[in-house]
Amino acid sequence: MKEYWILALYLVAAVAILCGCAARKKQTDDIGKMDDVNKKVEEPALPSAVLGKDQEFHVKAVEEFMILADGNITTGFAWYYTGKDTVDGVELKKNDYVTEKRDRIVSGAPGIFRFYFEAKKAGRHELKFEYKRPWEKDVEPTVGKILIVVE
Repeated sequence: MKEYWILALYLVAAVAILCGCAARKKQTDDIGKMDDVNKKVEEPALPSAVLGKDQEFHVKAVEEFMILADGNITTGFAWYYTGKDTVDGVELKKNDYVTEKRDRIVSGAPGIFRFYFEAKKAGRHELKFEYKRPWEKDVEPTVGKILIVVE
């Protein structure tokens, strides 16, 4: 009878070890998937220009493109697109903020503001942005501009 208990104990131990290995494999797979997400963040698939570095950016009509702006949202500052009412040749589709090689925003770590646009009609369109803290009313924001040439 004692041999059965020892055999059962070994069997339970083996099952516990195998379950632990399976959980560790899943955790490793999840980390690998996160690395894939971060690679996508670093390499934009759309044509893109960097605010402050590119003065003029050429796109085709009905083409989607991105404007990228360096910043640090953890300081309270953020980039805002301010030309919504004055520019009818391009349309802002969405915007977001990402940090490099991280799955979350880390205090003090810089990141990139991404603005996704669609070119609607041919022409020259000046896009304006402001880098500011929204609660500071008496402080002049940093202004960024880029000229979009839709062909």
